[in-house]
Amino acid sequence: MRSEAQIQASRINGAMSHGPVTEAGKQRSSQNAIKHGLSARSVVLCNEDHALFDQLEQDYIDSLQPCTVLELHVVQHLAVAEWRLHRAYAVGTAIADQSILQNKLQDDQENPKLDDDFRTGINHARVEKQLSAVNKAEAHFERTRARSLAEFLRLRKIRPAGALPIQVTRPDVSTTGRDPAQYIERPNEGG
Repeated sequence: MRSEAQIQASRINGAMSHGPVTEAGKQRSSQNAIKHGLSARSVVLCNEDHALFDQLEQDYIDSLQPCTVLELHVVQHLAVAEWRLHRAYAVGTAIADQSILQNKLQDDQENPKLDDDFRTGINHARVEKQLSAVNKAEAHFERTRARSLAEFLRLRKIRPAGALPIQVTRPDVSTTGRDPAQYIERPNEGG
């Protein structure tokens, strides 16, 4: 617990501070508490690279330069939609690749003059039902991305005059205490 002398010293020091004086200083100071990093911990799967998501999100922030917390949240939503869209692409590709590899021998035996385009066509018919859910997810994330961008552009029109881009800090500590890597068992790692 602080002593009475420490409390008094804090009051005296606090009374001498007048805070930022210029409009730019006030704007900058208003953004001091903006923290960043929560998105990656709640969006990125345990087998995905958090650093790649952080870079994608930072690229969006650098490109769009949000000036309010609301704009920042919309930009983060945009990055999340983009990340999930790329995940859907990867899932669709993995499903198709797996089917091609599993059925290669059978397809080659049934169709001796099979070329890659024909193989892809046969495979597409084989995995069409599995890919329908992935295609729906892709369409959903594309719509989410488009809506987020439209919302950002709307907010930009009503942004305060002279607003400066938010300075975002990325804390190194987990906001959830969860280490996603702990859920993946990696081959050839001791333990």
